[in-house]
Amino acid sequence: MVTPLQLDSDAPWRQRFHCNTLGYTYLAPENNDRGIVHASLDGPAKRFYAWDTRDNSLNPLTAADDSPSYAWLGPTGDFLYYLQDDRGSEIGHIVRVPFGGGPPVDLTPDLPSYTLRGFDISRSGNLLAFDAVYENQYWFYCLDLDSNGSVSGPRLVYSASEETWACHLSCDGSLLAVKSTKRAPRSRRYAVLVFDAGSGEQVAELWDGAEHSVEPIQFSPVAGDARLLATTTAGGFTQPLIWDARADERTGLNIPQAAGDILPLDWSHDGSKLLVQLKTTEEEQGLFVYRLSDGDLSPLFHEPGTFRGRAGTFHTGAAATFFAPDGTVWAQWSDAAHPARLLSLTATEPPKPVLPVPDCPPGRPWQSVSFPSSDGVAIQAWLGLPETPQEMGGPYPTILHVHGGPTGAVSNSFDATSQAWLDHGFAFLSVNYRGSTTFGREFQDKINGDVGRWELEDMLAARRWLIRQGISAPDKIVLEGGSYGGFLTAWALSQAPDLWAGGVAPVAIVDWTMNYEDSSAAMKGWAQMLFGGTPQEKPDLYRDRSPLTHAAAITAPLLIFQGKHDSRATPRQMARFAAEMEAMQKDFTLVWLDSGHGFGDAATAERIQETHLKFAYRVLGLPGPDVD
Repeated sequence: MVTPLQLDSDAPWRQRFHCNTLGYTYLAPENNDRGIVHASLDGPAKRFYAWDTRDNSLNPLTAADDSPSYAWLGPTGDFLYYLQDDRGSEIGHIVRVPFGGGPPVDLTPDLPSYTLRGFDISRSGNLLAFDAVYENQYWFYCLDLDSNGSVSGPRLVYSASEETWACHLSCDGSLLAVKSTKRAPRSRRYAVLVFDAGSGEQVAELWDGAEHSVEPIQFSPVAGDARLLATTTAGGFTQPLIWDARADERTGLNIPQAAGDILPLDWSHDGSKLLVQLKTTEEEQGLFVYRLSDGDLSPLFHEPGTFRGRAGTFHTGAAATFFAPDGTVWAQWSDAAHPARLLSLTATEPPKPVLPVPDCPPGRPWQSVSFPSSDGVAIQAWLGLPETPQEMGGPYPTILHVHGGPTGAVSNSFDATSQAWLDHGFAFLSVNYRGSTTFGREFQDKINGDVGRWELEDMLAARRWLIRQGISAPDKIVLEGGSYGGFLTAWALSQAPDLWAGGVAPVAIVDWTMNYEDSSAAMKGWAQMLFGGTPQEKPDLYRDRSPLTHAAAITAPLLIFQGKHDSRATPRQMARFAAEMEAMQKDFTLVWLDSGHGFGDAATAERIQETHLKFAYRVLGLPGPDVD
């Protein structure tokens, strides 16, 4: 039973947007008295705080109105480093701020503005490396750091025209590891390249062939140790390995208990153990400590849920789940009903909170479900059902959600948006469609060169399952997804127009060619991998898989939020799409935001969700106000 639209200022769904405060935490590896916390503690906007772990005191390091999504702490906790951009554009320069506070200082003032695709500081603190993407090239620079706080200008170590991501420095800063597609430029199969960080000479390469991908994770934290923790997909799933780059000696890790991908997260401080996350079932994940000397795998005591791994795709050092100074593990955990919290985990004792957790209205749990797609492949999804009396079960008005990426996967983690729908009596299903990670390399690669086809098949299979189960009525299913999920939402509305009651698609890609022309250099490389070429090389595919091309077929109402400074889902293509939709007198609403690809603070996210709720109530014919 759908509840009346809850617009009160203290409605539980509103509170959850503000109490879901924890972005991530990180401890300086060489000074455990210092850490950083990314959270919204004194207002709706997330910012970075200097964390004194001795008394758990937190002091703001970045301004609430100009705070990045990711930042990294030097190994001794001396400085905070981040990319300073223009209102979320993700294009700018690396700056740093002293741990005690102060104005940001640009470390690369003479370089063009760039997108960041790799960042690391050596454990010894003598070297900073980063991957700057501009002028359709990937440029790897190093900056020498002095113990007195001085920093050199950037010196170029390596550059490449093919997609090359990530920076990983050895403890002493002598080696730099990156992941490169030079062996398979159009298939996104990575090799690991290791360079002498001083001379730029390539000293080693790890490659498992054109069908597989090898990626670096983190060098050993021990001085003089050239071992690199890495992963390979040679076995069909992601598996960890250790490679001595100087000796070119490789050791695989035997973990037969895993039911899928194994994700290494951290080295112990003495280099004798690894913290790993693995699937214990198709849908659940667990944390384990792996002892390198004898392969012993010890499970950590925790409740089912999701652990946040590395805090930032492009940086090896900022793990949100890591070995703590006392040998325990500090892990950032949440499940669908409970917002993120930092817990101390051991093999025997119940989890203990490390930081205070704000009160938050309890949410509804999710359950894992699966169903066959059109080709028989099992698709996993997460289902949330509203709290209704047993005799008043479905069918419910339903949100069918598709995540962004597409590289990524939805797991059993807290999501204020889904809980807002559940509060109002909606069912919520989030689909891990083909292209999602953690289900094997074949599952992930299925969409490459055939964008939109298998994702749509999996969405249609989810719709059929919802109706067969009596959860949803055929005319009461609304699509929702942002970023790549926004593309899929608009795409599905154009390809199966009669099956959906409406679509909500923030920051969507609606024209792949225009988006390619206007996006950052890093996004151009991503699109080439996804499509198997550029728009000049694959013009028909780029055109055919664009919702703009098929806009005339869209009949269901569509709502989109778009950032004016977005370098991923760019503004011009959206403006063109809006003009076409309006000329055809479609039921289409476009809301512009003064932001980039993200929506910034909790207040903005809350306002967007309110608009989404009003939209759904209108298109489903439920009692409630229209979109403002």
